[in-house]
Amino acid sequence: MLNKTDLQQIQKIVRQETRKIVKEELISVKKDIVQIRKNMNEIIGFFDTEYMDLRKRVERVEEHLNLPPITN
Repeated sequence: MLNKTDLQQIQKIVRQETRKIVKEELISVKKDIVQIRKNMNEIIGFFDTEYMDLRKRVERVEEHLNLPPITN
């Protein structure tokens, strides 16, 4: 039969293990967030560059054809 002290020790061990698991999961989530941010920055950088290149090309075509710039 378990006495009160045994139950307290079991509860203490369960809490410690739970904290370890939560910390490990938190570390994993943080790593995932860092990777997602890096990926987002790469994607944004790529499309920003593509947009600027396309904009330059459109401006060059407009200038060559003597068209007024399109404004939004």
